[in-house]
Amino acid sequence: MKHSILIFLIFMFASSAYTQTKISGTVNNKKGVPVFAANVYLKSNPAKGYITDFDGKFVLNIENREDTLVVSFIGFKTRKIALPAIDLNKSIVVVLEKSEQTLDEIVVTAQDPVSEQFSVTKMTMLKDVYLNPVSQGDPLKAISILPASTTINETANPSLRGSSADRTRVVLNGVPIYKPVRASQLNNQGFFSLFNPEIISKQYVYASNPPLTYGNTSAGLVEIQTIKKLEKNQLLLSASLASTGFFLSQKVKKDISFIQVYGNYQFSDAFTSIQKKNLPNLKNFNTTDAGINFRSKISKHIEFNSFNYYISEQFQGVNEQFTYKGDVLSDKKRFFTVNNLVFYFKNALLSVNSEINKSVQHINFGNIYSEQKTTQVYTSVDYKWHIIESTNMQFGLSHDFQQNKFNDSIPLYYYALSPNSPNYFSKSMISNKQLEVYLYTNWDINSKLPFSSGMRSNIPFKNQHYYHSSQLGLKYRLNHKQSILLSTGKYYNYSLPTYYSKVYNLLSSYQVALDYSSEYKNIILNAAIYYKNETGEQALKTFFTSNKISTFGIELYVEQQFLKYFKYSFSNSFINQKMVIEQKHYPGFKNFDYLIKSTIQYNNSSLFSVALSYLTHPGTFYNKVTGSYIENQTSFYKPVFSKNLYTAQYGNYKRLDLSVSKFVPMNKNSMVIFVSLNNILNTKNEKQVQYNADYSIKHFDYHQFRTVYFGVIWRLTYSQGLSSLKEKTRKNI
Repeated sequence: MKHSILIFLIFMFASSAYTQTKISGTVNNKKGVPVFAANVYLKSNPAKGYITDFDGKFVLNIENREDTLVVSFIGFKTRKIALPAIDLNKSIVVVLEKSEQTLDEIVVTAQDPVSEQFSVTKMTMLKDVYLNPVSQGDPLKAISILPASTTINETANPSLRGSSADRTRVVLNGVPIYKPVRASQLNNQGFFSLFNPEIISKQYVYASNPPLTYGNTSAGLVEIQTIKKLEKNQLLLSASLASTGFFLSQKVKKDISFIQVYGNYQFSDAFTSIQKKNLPNLKNFNTTDAGINFRSKISKHIEFNSFNYYISEQFQGVNEQFTYKGDVLSDKKRFFTVNNLVFYFKNALLSVNSEINKSVQHINFGNIYSEQKTTQVYTSVDYKWHIIESTNMQFGLSHDFQQNKFNDSIPLYYYALSPNSPNYFSKSMISNKQLEVYLYTNWDINSKLPFSSGMRSNIPFKNQHYYHSSQLGLKYRLNHKQSILLSTGKYYNYSLPTYYSKVYNLLSSYQVALDYSSEYKNIILNAAIYYKNETGEQALKTFFTSNKISTFGIELYVEQQFLKYFKYSFSNSFINQKMVIEQKHYPGFKNFDYLIKSTIQYNNSSLFSVALSYLTHPGTFYNKVTGSYIENQTSFYKPVFSKNLYTAQYGNYKRLDLSVSKFVPMNKNSMVIFVSLNNILNTKNEKQVQYNADYSIKHFDYHQFRTVYFGVIWRLTYSQGLSSLKEKTRKNI
């Protein structure tokens, strides 16, 4: 699977070939903390450089004693040291200083979050994806380790602070990517995201009150940015239990343009054959995907980026709903392109962003057949203006067009799903347009009090309702290590249509949150308390709808680095959630007395890396069937649900995962071998209640049982061109 291609990729860094003269040392920041993955090379030959290990250490061969040592890392000033000034008989220490921004450098960070006044978590591919045992190398699954994440169904769909995934949006380079997951079925739950970590430079997670520079979200936001600078030409080759793939990064013109091309083929034969007993509902799958990311500086003040992605996937498994159990077949083809044109000025930035998304999906289960064709066209224009030293303003216009065509076979009776049960055919087409304008400002009242505000309104089409979103944020910095953030806002978004809910419903939410963060030596502490009131009709399981959900939550997160190579983290959340159905209150799906997440990691690049993670929470609530009676029209028993909705509860959820990897240097190239063991204790975590023919006996469908996954990946660094690379590849493999 795709995630295997990227698990623990950060361990693959090249070691220098042996020569008679060497220089060794350590790269630290001003606080004495080692800088991992800093670039160390000689000015005369950047291609034969080195990347520092977890301890910031490097060893570099020297051919010319009169050369210059260069050390660089993103966000720090580049250091250049003449070799004659260095005593090669001693290990040196290179200290990097953070780069300082000037007015002209606003353009460099223009695509970073418009404000850090809101609850935002910065996630790097190095620390939070590759070293995260829960992520399985997937950038969206990595979010599940955060205390604010309430994704509990083992999918990649982000859910933040108790809200449904349909209220949270994922944006790539400023444009929304709807349904950003693969392996989707009737429930639209995708196992992994569509994004390859190798194209990503930064990922930001807004748990509450996302900035109104983005629209169509009423819960949280995940902002992803592709890389802006390519350090080296590289080729990745991978092989695992269920996949093969490659990833090529190539400079087209030095410091001007580069291209990234990748492709993967995933298959299930080996994966399912060795652990068939623990995969009872999986028969086979295969996926082919490909991506191209191109970036170029058209001129000194103009940049262009284009990301294009195609995926074709097929899945066959076993599904069970009500009293029918049978095969489920699904296939999907999807293509989208995201393009950004950015104009830089001395104290401002203008960006034009666009997206075209096309997909077609087929699903077959019992007497259900669904064909859904989706078209989306998105365009936005944004202007960011640095008014004075303490004040920024951003405003813009966005247009989002979505169209869905359905060609369905629908059960006449919702509980009669066998292939021979009565059904009817339906064709429909629905569309929605969102034309919105926004204004956002942030003002540093003083060095300790930044303030932000935003407004966003729609320009209604036809029968659309007018809505107006607004937000405020005030942050107090106690010192450079501690801060308190108070944020509040009112937000709107449209739900995405599905097979069982073919409508764009307008949803809204009111949110208020108080976040605290601190950092002391090797300990990080974060805490939050929040409340949100969400309104708008949402389809629930078993054919009920809710028009109001209220959520109150408390979060605590602690992370500590110890004994040089070890790191431990622990988080717990208390969530009190109530939903309203037909003017009555019931427990919400994320109503938890506790939501505990814990990880312990050992990372030593010279030996091996191992990570252990644990997740537990109470089971969710469901509707209990209290009886049944036979329907003559269908010869099926019709269930009778309890009048007290959502009072039955699944068993407590518990899962323990283990991952191990070994880094092997191969000249200036490298290899990594990895093994992951999911649900080590083979816990039966109840997923969905099932019944026999007359509903007199119930049983359960379960989440993933214990599975093992392993593979190997090569990273090949080159500079001489693809013809020379082929020869080097032949010699190394």
